[in-house]
Amino acid sequence: MPNYESITFNNIRKDWLYVERGRRKPPFAARRRNLLTVPGYPGGYLQSTDVEPLLIEQPIGFKVKDDEDALKKKDELAEWLLTDEPVELELDDEPGRIYYAVVLNTIDDFDRMATLRSGTILFLCPDPYAYGPEKTFSVETDYFNIRNEGTAEAEPIFELEVKEPITFAMLQNQFNEYNMIGIPIDVTESTPFKKYERIFYSNASSMVGWTNGTFVDGGVVAGQMASNGTRFQASSYGSGNAWHGPAIKQSLPEVLTDFRMESFISFYNGNLPAYVGRVEIYLLDVNDQVVGKIAIKDTQSGQALTVGEVRAGSGSNSHFLINESGDRPGNWNNFSGQVRIEREGNVWRAYIAMVDTATGRHHTRRSVTWVDTENKLTRSVAQVQIHIGQHRTHQTPASGVYSLSVFKIIQKPDGIPYIADVGDIITFDHTNNGQIYINGEPFEDTILGADYFTLKKGDNNIVALPDNAFGISGRYRERYL
Repeated sequence: MPNYESITFNNIRKDWLYVERGRRKPPFAARRRNLLTVPGYPGGYLQSTDVEPLLIEQPIGFKVKDDEDALKKKDELAEWLLTDEPVELELDDEPGRIYYAVVLNTIDDFDRMATLRSGTILFLCPDPYAYGPEKTFSVETDYFNIRNEGTAEAEPIFELEVKEPITFAMLQNQFNEYNMIGIPIDVTESTPFKKYERIFYSNASSMVGWTNGTFVDGGVVAGQMASNGTRFQASSYGSGNAWHGPAIKQSLPEVLTDFRMESFISFYNGNLPAYVGRVEIYLLDVNDQVVGKIAIKDTQSGQALTVGEVRAGSGSNSHFLINESGDRPGNWNNFSGQVRIEREGNVWRAYIAMVDTATGRHHTRRSVTWVDTENKLTRSVAQVQIHIGQHRTHQTPASGVYSLSVFKIIQKPDGIPYIADVGDIITFDHTNNGQIYINGEPFEDTILGADYFTLKKGDNNIVALPDNAFGISGRYRERYL
């Protein structure tokens, strides 16, 4: 391997490229001082300070065999260096530091000297900080310290594993900055309660308890459903002139007026444009009438286009909360994520989100609320049904249902609901302007304080409340000016 200094960009290193002397990089990013001038007052008032992007001018060189080899290497440079978004930039003489940069251009054409070529690359770092490696922490107490040894403030991510049902969660530092969700209990005025009580759950590992359905929208029940141990999937679709495929249903332990149903579904249609298929979950009353439905489907044989559907009611007495392909066509292709429908009083809510299976984070989401002001859709839920369908003889994508839960929504106007239960993970993500998650889903309910505070240079004393309610861990990266 060569022993000269070079650069690593976008996790790629060229063994034929070396850096030359003459790098132009300020010791820290420039500051823009924003002043307020007042007539009759000398000078001005400093209102705020902005940190400018960082520019790095890096001379480089490389050896070539001939002009043809030089042209090949220039093409390789262009393919390597031109990215649409900032990527990691590592300089050999700054070990352990990572910048995030894009290439603006080369300052000049590469000078030609016999078998040598040299020039200068201009890197732009919109985020002007250098980052150290990720540091993790795990603590056993509610009061703990994190020491930030960088030269700039760091942005932490806290993960709280819930050890008992809680109505609120809070983190606070010694500078009185805090992040808080939910509502603390005043024991003299209110009592906590579990608003969502799960009455039915299937992890799709067994067909026990399930019977064949008799009805699906726009088609017929045919074929067979099976479990592969982790999901329900169609083992055969039967045949039909429109939609056809297996359907299985199961009665709930009790009939629900206020309910929530959620499921984890996969629908891998993006690998072949000709795929057509659907996965549907119905909520039925005692007479097999449809109370509501969720579907993930692709009905186009010429292109991959997943559509998410959440519907209250059926037929002419229905309302679509969601019936679309997401913010952009193809957003939900190769869908793997969570779907949900619920009704509380006359308020219906729908939710569809992809889930990053590595991190558990929800993304590419759609959340809709609709009020049935005329109270037309009031049937109670008594059964749940799963259907996986094929249209005529079109090729179907791999798809299935991995889990399904039904909850009873409990009403206690004078109570305070629990926001998390044992085993739930609350994430206070203080990076990129901040976000709070519970089990990977953005928390958008009661947020009493949203100081997405940073870790200041030196010691940071942090307290978590309620007492003894969490196992606490997290991570951060030290930043350098």
